[in-house]
Amino acid sequence: MDGAGGEELDMEVMKPLIDEQNSDAISDEEHENNFLPVEKHYQLDNEEGITFIQTLTHLLKGNIGTGLLGLPLAIKNAGIVIGPISLVFIGVISVHCMHILVRCSHCLCQRMKKSSLGYSDTVSYAMEVGPLTALQKRASWGRYIVDFFLVITQLGFCSVYVVFLAENVKQVHEGFLENKTTPINDIVDPRKLPPVVGWKKYPLFFGTAIFAFEGIGVVLPLENRMKDTTRFPLALNIGMGIVMTLYISLATLGYLRFGDEIKGSITLNLPQDIWLYQSVKILYSFGIFVTYSIQYYVPAEILIPAVTSKVGQKWKLLSELVARALLVCSTCAVAVLIPRLDLVISFVGAVSSSTLALILPPLVEILTFYKENLSLWTVFKDIFIAVIGVVGFLTGTYVTVEEIIYPASTVLANATESISADLNATNLVDGLK
Repeated sequence: MDGAGGEELDMEVMKPLIDEQNSDAISDEEHENNFLPVEKHYQLDNEEGITFIQTLTHLLKGNIGTGLLGLPLAIKNAGIVIGPISLVFIGVISVHCMHILVRCSHCLCQRMKKSSLGYSDTVSYAMEVGPLTALQKRASWGRYIVDFFLVITQLGFCSVYVVFLAENVKQVHEGFLENKTTPINDIVDPRKLPPVVGWKKYPLFFGTAIFAFEGIGVVLPLENRMKDTTRFPLALNIGMGIVMTLYISLATLGYLRFGDEIKGSITLNLPQDIWLYQSVKILYSFGIFVTYSIQYYVPAEILIPAVTSKVGQKWKLLSELVARALLVCSTCAVAVLIPRLDLVISFVGAVSSSTLALILPPLVEILTFYKENLSLWTVFKDIFIAVIGVVGFLTGTYVTVEEIIYPASTVLANATESISADLNATNLVDGLK
C-alpha cells in the first residue's frame, strides 16, 4: 500500500544514501580512474535511470504518510486562520531548501570531481571548501551529523508507526468485538473555531508540520538516479505542489469536520461501528506495518556495520542480530514511553526534521558559494531560514518534552472544560423546567 507508506523510500532509491558512507575510503585519484567526468557520467547512466513519472511517484511516496494524518490536529494547535497560512509558508521554505541542496550537490560534484553526492557527503564537502579553517579540519563531522539525524528521523518514524498501529488496531477491536460506537457530529461552524491559538501551542504545530514536509532525505538519491536530471526541478515542484495542496486541504477540512475533538491521527476520529471506516483503518495499518521495515533499513545500514566491525568474525552474526533487536526494541520503548501519537510526531519533527529540512541546507549554500560573491539578500535569506529552523527546534522540543513530562496540566484543563460543560448543561435543563 504505497500511499500509506509515508516517508518511505524504495530500496533501490535508498541505496545511494547508504553507499555514500563508503566513499571516504576512496581517494580522488581512484575516483578519476573509475568515473568519467560528471556530465558524461550522467549521460552514461541515462539508460539505467528512472523516468520523470517514476521520480514524481517516488517524491509523492516519500512525503505522503502518517504526518498527513496528524495535520488536522496541527491546525488546531495553530488556529483555523494562521494554521493553513503557516503550512503554506513552511511548505514553500521546505521546497526551496530541497532546491538549495540539489544545487549545492551539483556544484560540489564539479569541484570534487565526483559522480554524485548524497546528503551527508554534500554537507561534509561543503564544510571542507568553506571559509572557516575550524570547519575544514572537521569536515568529516558533517557526515556524522547528517547520519545521526537521519538515524533519529528514521527510528522516530518507526516509533510513530508503532503508536499509530496500536491506536488504530485498538479502535478496530473496540468497534468489532465490543460494539463500541462513535457519535457523528455535524461540521463545526468555522466562526466558532479560534483563528489564532496561543504561542505555547504553536511549537507543537511546527513540529508536526515539519515532520510532514521532511522528505529532503529522498531528494538527492532520486536526482542522482534520474535519467534526465535537468527535469528534476520541475518534478520536484510538481510533486511538492501536489503534496502541499493535499496537506493544506486535508488539514483544514479535517479540523473543520471534527473541531476540538480532532485526535492525533484523523483516522482515530472515524466511526467505529461502520465497516467501511474500519476497513480504512485496517488497510492503512497494514500499509504502515509493511513500511516499518523500509524505514528501519536506513538506521540499520548506518549503525550495524559500525557495530560488527568492532567484533571478530565469529561474533559478527550474533552481534548483528543483537543490534537489530535492540534497535527494534528502542522504537517500541519510545512508543510505550510516549503513547500519544501527536507528541511523538511533534518531537521527531522538532528535533531531527527541522535540522535536516531547514537548518543544514541554507548553511550548506553559504559554505558552498561563499567564493562566488553571494548577494546580501541570499545571505540574509539563508540566515533567516536557519534561524527559523533553530527556533523551531528549541521551542518545539521544549514544549513537546514539557507536554510529555507534565501531561497532568492537559488532563486537568480537559477535565475543567468537561465539568464546565456539564454544569452549563445542568443549568440549561433546570431553566427549561
